[in-house]
Amino acid sequence: MGEAGKQLVYGPHRVFPGRLSVSRTVGDIEAKIEKYEGNPKVVIADPDVTAFEIKDNHDFIVIGCDGIFDKLSSKDTIHIAWQKVIMEANKEKLKKVQPDHLHKNCGHCVDAILRTSALRRTVDNVTCVVVSFDGFQRQLQQFLDKDLDGTTVDVIEEIQLEPIPEHLSA
Repeated sequence: MGEAGKQLVYGPHRVFPGRLSVSRTVGDIEAKIEKYEGNPKVVIADPDVTAFEIKDNHDFIVIGCDGIFDKLSSKDTIHIAWQKVIMEANKEKLKKVQPDHLHKNCGHCVDAILRTSALRRTVDNVTCVVVSFDGFQRQLQQFLDKDLDGTTVDVIEEIQLEPIPEHLSA
């Protein structure tokens, strides 16, 4: 308790009642039902879902929790992932993409994103999944062909994902 009987709360913004991070409140009944002093207008269990058509120039997506994105922008996250993959390929002196390295490369992306979030002192949980598409290996090969080291070159082409209209995505 702080001065004048006020409670001090440290860390990320929490949903009251329950003091839960938003990502963890979907299943917490006491945070939603008024009978348990919850607020049904603050915590909802309906996820936002958007469908996108995956195109040839799409390389991968990062699905991460708030502990990641509290400290990293989306653009930072993608830069960090590509830098790590390119640096690891250069360490191995690869000139040609190895098809059997796809899982390993996704793991490098995840590792770099988690480590950077921790180094930037995130105070929340950190969970991250990288899902690769066909364009990931193609893009990596282009970087290897250009002898990029991943640290000095802007490796991101910003791609605007166009949502598929809801009536077409079902």
